Amino acid sequence: MAMLLCYSALSPFCRKVRMVMEHHEIAFELFDSCDIARYPAYNPRAEIPILVHQGLTVVNSADILAYLDRLYPDRAIYPKNPRDWALVREWEREADTLIDAVVTDVAIYKWADLPPPPTGLDVAARRELGHVFDRIEAQLDGQEWLAGTLSVAEFALYPHLSAAQILGIGANIDRHPRVIAWLERIARTAVGRQDRRHVGAWWADRANADVDTRRINWGTHRLEWFLANGFLDHFVEEVRQDRVLWSVGPNSNARNNPLAPS
Repeated sequence: MAMLLCYSALSPFCRKVRMVMEHHEIAFELFDSCDIARYPAYNPRAEIPILVHQGLTVVNSADILAYLDRLYPDRAIYPKNPRDWALVREWEREADTLIDAVVTDVAIYKWADLPPPPTGLDVAARRELGHVFDRIEAQLDGQEWLAGTLSVAEFALYPHLSAAQILGIGANIDRHPRVIAWLERIARTAVGRQDRRHVGAWWADRANADVDTRRINWGTHRLEWFLANGFLDHFVEEVRQDRVLWSVGPNSNARNNPLAPS
């Protein structure tokens, strides 16, 4: 049975995994998580991506990449050098937590059917990402890639930070010229070009996409960042109006999946 990847171009985590798999020439097929009769895959947090391989279901993008790293030790998905591995994992973790939180909290108000965002959201996002871009700018001094060679660090960060540029909360050419050049280098790679095509195709067919645009799954870090920046009252109203999807608790969205345990 072929390796299967549950994927949506709307998800930066799916994009990360797909870019890594394509970069390392790992064969896989895509599937729709809604087609459970054909592909029985279940994530108890109702999140994607999901990898299905030889009867095993692996969830969480970082765990998927760790699984592939062990499955294909000759592909060097993560650096073998301990120092480089730690650096790559640091950037991947930053992308998966803080950066995803900032970019997604802004992005949902662009594509979801929600009331206007709270005042000051964009300002808070620019302030937070400004610190991230400062660190990347310093890291790129004298080198083209964060860990010396193109790595998971780039594939984890690019989906978020390229979106940040489109959302108007991205790097500034005067303050972060190396970051801008780095993002352009990633975009010009083979997987970068493929990623842009995948994302463009999704948006071109958005009207037919099976996406709940009236309720949002905020997730742990997205909600923490939103509340920490003073938007508690706004979120409480979202809950009252039933515009929140939950990953845990009695109303967990995963319970809608027939594969959920009874």
